Amino acid sequence: MNADKASLQLLHWALIAGCVLLAGGGNLLLKWGMLQMGSVAETELPKAQYVLQVFSKPQIIVGLACYVLSMVLWLSLLSMVEISVVYPIFVAAAFLFVTAGAVVWFGEHVGLMRVIGMIAVVAGIALVSISGKG
Repeated sequence: MNADKASLQLLHWALIAGCVLLAGGGNLLLKWGMLQMGSVAETELPKAQYVLQVFSKPQIIVGLACYVLSMVLWLSLLSMVEISVVYPIFVAAAFLFVTAGAVVWFGEHVGLMRVIGMIAVVAGIALVSISGKG
């Protein structure tokens, strides 16, 4: 592999990592903001007022900004790499990142069956991704 191809692959991996961190981090920030708001189903506020308060939360604003930045990186990535190769990698990595963040920051419980399921999903995504390269 020549140096140009190696640096291009490094760029692809950096863009994937950026997408995962920004999209996953955005999700975690959105969850944090919504935890502070409380359930929309249980609010006594008029729905319009609730929505206005949601969009005034710093965590929601930053979470949405993360999504927008993630989309910019994702579009750049799609201009260079086949979606059938990169999307499974992104989905698996984002799935693991968000789950780990939910455990660490929100104290969500991930039992043995969920861990086994996550392993199965990630293994399946890896198999699909690898099989598409042949």
